Amino acid sequence: TARTTQAVKSMKNIAANIGPDKVQTDLIPLICTLIPEEEDEILFLLAKELGGFVTVVGGPACGYMLLQCFELMCDTEETVVRDAAAAAFASVTAAMEWNTEAKEKCLSMVKNLSAGDWFTKKVVAAQLYSTPYLSCDDEPYRAELRAEFKKLAEGKDELPMVKRSCATALKSLAVAAAKTDNATAVLRDDIMSTLQIYLKDKDSSVRVNATDALVGLIEGWCAIDTDSAKMCWVFTNAFVLEAINDDSWRVRHALMKGYGTIATSYVKSFGAEADPEHKTQVEKFLVMEGAPIEKAFDDMETEVRVAAVKASTVLGDALGGSVLAKSVVIPCMAMLGEVNVQTGVAAEAPTVRIAVTQGLIDLLAVEEMPSDLLGLTITSSLHTGDEPVLIGVMRALEKGMLNKDRPLDFNVFGPEQPLGPLLEKLIEFQSAEIADDWRIRKISMTLFSIMMAGCKFAEAAWLEPFQDQLGASMRVALGDYIAQVRVGAIECLPRLSAAFGLEWVKSNCLAELRKDIESDPFYQFHLKDAMEKPAVERERGSKEVALHSKWITYFASLRVLISEQIDSETAAEWSDVLCTGVEVTTPNVRFNAMLAMGELAKVADDDLLQSKLKPAITTMANEDVDDDCKYFAKQQLAEINSNQGY
Repeated sequence: TARTTQAVKSMKNIAANIGPDKVQTDLIPLICTLIPEEEDEILFLLAKELGGFVTVVGGPACGYMLLQCFELMCDTEETVVRDAAAAAFASVTAAMEWNTEAKEKCLSMVKNLSAGDWFTKKVVAAQLYSTPYLSCDDEPYRAELRAEFKKLAEGKDELPMVKRSCATALKSLAVAAAKTDNATAVLRDDIMSTLQIYLKDKDSSVRVNATDALVGLIEGWCAIDTDSAKMCWVFTNAFVLEAINDDSWRVRHALMKGYGTIATSYVKSFGAEADPEHKTQVEKFLVMEGAPIEKAFDDMETEVRVAAVKASTVLGDALGGSVLAKSVVIPCMAMLGEVNVQTGVAAEAPTVRIAVTQGLIDLLAVEEMPSDLLGLTITSSLHTGDEPVLIGVMRALEKGMLNKDRPLDFNVFGPEQPLGPLLEKLIEFQSAEIADDWRIRKISMTLFSIMMAGCKFAEAAWLEPFQDQLGASMRVALGDYIAQVRVGAIECLPRLSAAFGLEWVKSNCLAELRKDIESDPFYQFHLKDAMEKPAVERERGSKEVALHSKWITYFASLRVLISEQIDSETAAEWSDVLCTGVEVTTPNVRFNAMLAMGELAKVADDDLLQSKLKPAITTMANEDVDDDCKYFAKQQLAEINSNQGY
């Protein structure tokens, strides 16, 4: 099998060497004789290789000669082989020239498979129509393809597997048809008529796929032009209503997953000069009382409610904050995210509440969205007593605050603003006495730093009183007895340095940590010229940070802060402490000091590099007793020499 695999992978190179004539007369017939006998793994690889064979078979004009191979592969029992063959078929038909031979061979292949005596042929046949339909610019040929697909899709007594495949194929066929001439008529008269049948099928799995196809059809149809979008709205909105009232929650879920796409597509019917009556009608359908999304918010299935929440952001982008503010969306989301502030009890499932927080944060970035409508629900979400949910909610807040595609106005977090209570709650969470779970202390510190940095960049007038609290919170986090909290604080430092300046970080975050290191009772025992340890050492408490951990935190902090922007005074100061660090007795401390020194070597001036940094790393590379320290020091030294052209 290994030799055969290698042979298949080398086949394109072989074909290029023997030339197109030999490929057509010898190689392709040989492949066709081997396909029925080969193992599935080989056929899968073979299909992928043949998908790129157009150039070696004689170019686009001869691409059709490969189709006979794919037809044989589509007759195999293994699904992955058939899917790979269908994908390769799409690649070849998209690249080949549609001459008479190509049209005949392609149509013959899809006809044979569509009329197959076993359902597997029909399942894969459904996947083969869309690419030829789009690639072949011949309307009579396209009409023939549509007729064959209709015969397959609307055939009597077909198994659910075939129907599901046809329903899925309707989506890609609709997208292809929307990009061709006479698109509106084809979508309305041909594809829509078949889709209607599947949307009413007794098998719910078929209706799920058909609902997804409905979303694709609406998207493609509305993309043509404004008039087509209006016609699409007229012909399809009733099917959207039917889908949200379907007995199967999976159908309702499929609709909500595509609801944002539906809304974005229907809005295209407004045009440059929207008809007020039509605009109001569409907005009412999408987000006002009785809208499909209102029913989804009240659905008994969690998955449907979550999908509706996720669609809300897209609705805001499509319709604007002013429309959404008057809709049922915000009140429904507030109801789903509601938490009793006194008891911390919520009625909704955790996944729904987390999704609501993420959705509301994203909606803050929507133009003309009143923040006071969202603030109470967002802030109340932090009052839950369920720690896993609280962590999920805060991670959703972090994701929303860092989303560069949807930048927030951080002024909304001010003390007198609707989201102001978030500040107080985040500060409260950073206390180990209140937040026993270290994950809460870590994520709240991260959120606090993101919020403060964002407010600084936004030049918020209310920020100054909170800067001292930010520094205090950072110092506490850098000294936390849980390593991951310290790591989280270190990750915040570059953000704070960019917002408040390096000097602020040095004086408010790092100065006390360094003092704490130098005042540690074990400090003198870890230096190069260490004092003799006493016979009986004092034991540290369970929540007391060991000296080596403080060192590592400090050096890791320097490492993330070092950049080309640091001044010569800071570089000299840090080089001194790093030279001390690479000589202490604990290998992990030396290792982290050496990594920070390597970063400093990249930006230091030549005098500092040659006089202090390079000699210290050289000594470590040659003399360190720890193999890991020595190995990585050599790597750092090699990088320094490479940068200097040695």
